[in-house]
Amino acid sequence: MSSRVDALGKVPAASARVRLAVAVQGKGAAHPGQWIPAASWVPWIFAAKTTASALLALLVAFTFDLDQPKWALLTVFIVAQPQSGMVLAKSFYRIIGTVVGAVVALTLVSLFAQERVLFLGTLAVWIGLCTFASRNARNFTSYGFVLSGYTVAIVGVTSALNPDNAFFVTQARVTEISLGIIATATVSHLVVPLLLADSLRRTVETARTAVAEFAIAVLEGRDTPEQRSSVLAQAIAIENLRASAVFEDRDIRLRSDALRDLAAAMLAVADIAYLLGRSLDWLREREAGGPDLQPARARSAEAVRRWRRSELDAMGLRCDLIQAAAELPLARSCYYDLVASDEEVIRRATAIGRLREFFAALLAVAEAHQVLGSPTPQSGQRVRFYLANDRVGAAWAGIRAAMALLLVGTFWILADWPSGSTATILAAVVTARLATMEQPLHAAIGGTAAVVLATLPAFVAVEVLLPAATGFETFCTVVAPFLFACSLMMGHKKTAGLGFIAALYFANTAAFENRMAYDAVAFLNISLAIALAIATAAALFASVAPETPEAARRRFVRVARRAFGRIGRRLRPIKLNEFETAMTEALDQWRRGLGSDAKVEAGVALLGIGRDLIRVRDDGQPMAENVRIEWEIARFLATGARLPLNHVRRVARDAAVARLRDLRAGRLGVLDARAASREMVAFAAIGDELERCGDLVLPDNGRTPARVA
Repeated sequence: MSSRVDALGKVPAASARVRLAVAVQGKGAAHPGQWIPAASWVPWIFAAKTTASALLALLVAFTFDLDQPKWALLTVFIVAQPQSGMVLAKSFYRIIGTVVGAVVALTLVSLFAQERVLFLGTLAVWIGLCTFASRNARNFTSYGFVLSGYTVAIVGVTSALNPDNAFFVTQARVTEISLGIIATATVSHLVVPLLLADSLRRTVETARTAVAEFAIAVLEGRDTPEQRSSVLAQAIAIENLRASAVFEDRDIRLRSDALRDLAAAMLAVADIAYLLGRSLDWLREREAGGPDLQPARARSAEAVRRWRRSELDAMGLRCDLIQAAAELPLARSCYYDLVASDEEVIRRATAIGRLREFFAALLAVAEAHQVLGSPTPQSGQRVRFYLANDRVGAAWAGIRAAMALLLVGTFWILADWPSGSTATILAAVVTARLATMEQPLHAAIGGTAAVVLATLPAFVAVEVLLPAATGFETFCTVVAPFLFACSLMMGHKKTAGLGFIAALYFANTAAFENRMAYDAVAFLNISLAIALAIATAAALFASVAPETPEAARRRFVRVARRAFGRIGRRLRPIKLNEFETAMTEALDQWRRGLGSDAKVEAGVALLGIGRDLIRVRDDGQPMAENVRIEWEIARFLATGARLPLNHVRRVARDAAVARLRDLRAGRLGVLDARAASREMVAFAAIGDELERCGDLVLPDNGRTPARVA
């Protein structure tokens, strides 16, 4: 029994690398007495704050008699977000992007104002580059790129219409845009701030329950892809929230490394659970003659239940899992079963090994949560999360934004349309902004319909009710309901794009000024310009690299191939945590692109293959034969076209059988035997998972790659 206990006794030492120190139960919060609204109230609070920000920006613009207050109003809706976290730092990056965009726009006007083709071409290139960068970058820098492209479109086109006063026009636009940024930041930070740190603490708190319920389901054989996807999504959410919350909460900042450790531990649980579930499924199909794992599974499931109910701490869970591991048969007892086939022996040993791995992963998460309640921040292992950036998708987003500006700008020049400048600006802004949202095509189509339907009520408000307003108070009475309705739609993820388009329409058709000039013909012209701009965006999203489930699959495959291509590199090979985090984020993006969890199982299998390949590669001093096998498998997965799938599967399974024979020979030392056992399990799993994910990585133009001599 001692050998069985020792096998798990190493877990705490290994899992000590995974530490987290955030107060899950609210300990250590930066604002102990702060009211935390329910999730259902967040969109309403966001709508009220955005409406207040918009009215504040308009009040300041009216007070100081700014040239076109509508740009301050529109900026509020471009930069507003439900969460207040990182608002000051985000505003800093936004203002930097605005200044850079203004300088670029002024340069383009000074060089090409008289050459309309060159001006529109260079303007389109810059907006395309900014859109590409905003899709490829994350967090703070993304906001700077968004505002840089937005400012170039607004400042460049309006300045080109009056090049003699280009500097003063640029100054006015930058002032109005900066006013919108500052008004939004001020209200968001001071009025009922929805801190990211609070959201992070709630996410971490629910993660414990989610991991526990998922683990129990795995041990009892009733887990679902949806549960696994939920754990993966929560791990990614913790990392994304952490990246912004560190700037607003000192306690979170001190525990930043530990937060990453927790997310990494959750990824490991989900990954190993998938492989364990596959092994248990195989055993269930062949109940006779297999090892009896039920007592250990039942004991461990009960231990996890008690941990979930806080009846056990991490140490108590460790003790119970050690006792559960002691009830597992030794893997080497399977090696000498001469009645069973090699495949059956390998699968039985794999199930035992995976169950021990799963216990270790659960202990890692439990220890992380043990540190959560620590009143003193404890630093964790420096685990870096790597982003699954898709440069191809970002490039297409940039191309769409550039095409939108060129198409509408060309129509404006040829038709000499008075409202063509507005249509050109908004076509670029809408296409670039929707590219950062989910379901951009649906938002653009819905936005086009919304503009048509909103024309009459907006006309009544702007051309009938506003002329009767006698002061700012009555002005707010007319305008506030429209602003609130747009903001409320933006506060819900599914209607965020539609709400943004509605706000864009109202801000431009109203064209608020200190001395309003009411013109019904101009109103209808601007409405037509906005409808054309949004319809152009919809047409581009539908025809240029459309966001389809197949496009989401190809995007995931590009990320996977790039990651697998680095496994066999001698110079800067990919590390395990880099591979896991990049692939997990890519999986989450693919799942959201599909709107379903069922079809991403092949991607989860791919994640398991990479994990096993990297662990075999990093396991001591790998043999030359192992290196060759790993290289063949990684080469196939990185290219999808150099080796036939059946050949690669056979290579992996033959390698597993070879390790089994080495173990049966009994000539290996203790350390070498353990390494051979791990390699056997890994290669067997790789062979199985290649069968599940082969079609995913094969080339799109044919599912049977040519054989290479």
